[in-house]
Amino acid sequence: MKILIISKVGTHPTTAGNRKIILAYTELFKQWGHEVFFLQIRVHSLRKETAKDLKEEAEKTSAFWGNHYFAYKESSLHKLYTMFIKRYRRLTRKGYYKCDDLYPWGLHKYVNKLNNKFHFDACIVNYYMYSKVLSHIQIGRKAIFTHDYFSYKDLVVNHQAEYATTPDEEAKALQRAPFIFAMQDEEAAFFQRLAPSSKILINYSNYDYQNQPIIGNHNLLFLSGPNIYNINGLEWFLKEIFPVIISTFPDVKLIIGGGICQAIYTKYQNSPYIKFYGYVENVNDFFMQGDVAINPTYQGTGLKIKTFESLSYDKATIVHPHSAIGIFRKDNSPLFVSDKAEGWVNALKYIWEKSENIQKIKEKNRQYIKDMNTYIYKQYKEFIGSDEVQ
Repeated sequence: MKILIISKVGTHPTTAGNRKIILAYTELFKQWGHEVFFLQIRVHSLRKETAKDLKEEAEKTSAFWGNHYFAYKESSLHKLYTMFIKRYRRLTRKGYYKCDDLYPWGLHKYVNKLNNKFHFDACIVNYYMYSKVLSHIQIGRKAIFTHDYFSYKDLVVNHQAEYATTPDEEAKALQRAPFIFAMQDEEAAFFQRLAPSSKILINYSNYDYQNQPIIGNHNLLFLSGPNIYNINGLEWFLKEIFPVIISTFPDVKLIIGGGICQAIYTKYQNSPYIKFYGYVENVNDFFMQGDVAINPTYQGTGLKIKTFESLSYDKATIVHPHSAIGIFRKDNSPLFVSDKAEGWVNALKYIWEKSENIQKIKEKNRQYIKDMNTYIYKQYKEFIGSDEVQ
């Protein structure tokens, strides 16, 4: 089967959650023997630094995909139009977009041209604002990979949210897709109401389980990008939770990795309890520094990527309750969940008390990731029309 993936977001460098997710499911299709093509929507930026980053992303994504990479470049006129529409929506719709406001003119014509040459069997478009392409292309199996929900998202996160829209507009976008991939179960239920005739599939994102030995220290690991929700979550942890942990375990050290380091380094650089790892080139090496990973994020929507990533790297994982919302089999997950310092300390006492306890957690992690992957594989097989799960 030939599968076309359409996305504004590139797959490389794989430094953000949405890139990791896209790469994960495309690699899964490849493992099953399908031929996967990637069409990137190349947008303009008038900011020099942003334009440089976008160019680098496109170059690295193109290098990875080789002759299976295509690019549809946004015209200068369309860029001016989107700049106008963003301001106009703030004045007329409180910042809420209509579903086709950002759709690149001519995208579907370009896809049809590619399809005439390559004869794709399936197409997955990422994010609701590009769904219009599905109404104008002659490809048999079509899906939207949502990544998140955007209806009244600004009210959910309590501040202006990128791409926020209204339920009627999100419904219009979703109903164009016979298949809709939701990122977690609560979103799946919402999307089923918006698009009752579509088949809703849930993808928590598949992960390869990385077996790691027991390290035996009192390090806490937090790997994160500079997203404002991640920063706020870490600030909450450092203010409300970490001081109590320090009083109980004076040798504790919080090791922070990823883009979030730049955002908070100046404020916490002198803390003897915090180590800044910086950019993480090898994720396995980062997680080899301790037995416990944390996800204190208490805001935002979508998939709890850091939660699953920590479990897949064989770590005992403690999270804020928000970071367990909508996850696979929540009630049977191996997570420690609390928004109170006492809960975090009790979890650490159990984890660090005996190495046997860590081993039990690792066994639960392995089974949990295995079961989740099996579930995800069945969801994708349903989309591509095969019952065989490999």
